[in-house]
Amino acid sequence: MAKNKMQIKYKKPKRERNKYNNELQDEIKLKSFLINLFSVLSFIVLVYLGVIGLKSLGLFDQGYIKPTKESTTINYEYILYGTVFDRKEKEYYVIFDNYDKNINSYINNLITSKSKIPVYKVDLSKKENEGCISSKSNSKAKNANELEINDLTLIRITNGKISKYFTGSAAIEAQFK
Repeated sequence: MAKNKMQIKYKKPKRERNKYNNELQDEIKLKSFLINLFSVLSFIVLVYLGVIGLKSLGLFDQGYIKPTKESTTINYEYILYGTVFDRKEKEYYVIFDNYDKNINSYINNLITSKSKIPVYKVDLSKKENEGCISSKSNSKAKNANELEINDLTLIRITNGKISKYFTGSAAIEAQFK
């Protein structure tokens, strides 16, 4: 009695998809391959056009070029005005001149040939030495910051202090003749 009223529902079998339809699978694989091929080719074309565009903007032009390393040469004849009082010798001469114009070459040669003590040169034409150029001269300078030069000048330094100070070519020439 109870069994008659009970309705049994049976599961319907799953619909079988076209698993075994080779033509359909080949068509799907072909579409997938073509889509992938088109996307890869379009990506390559876009990158190529981007590189051409950036090249036309000058992005790949050479800007900074690393300088080549050359051997360093140290010139002991010319010094900076900041190191005038810092030489290792007890006694030496320092000539302040504008070597760019080479006007006083006779005086420079006279000093270097007649002097028995070392002679250093400060080139006033160089930018590094512009700090000591002034309209007046200071013969009582105790350090490089107080140094003021206005013309061809010869200074004799003894024990780190100015012992003699000559300004002008006539005074320097008189000292060495």
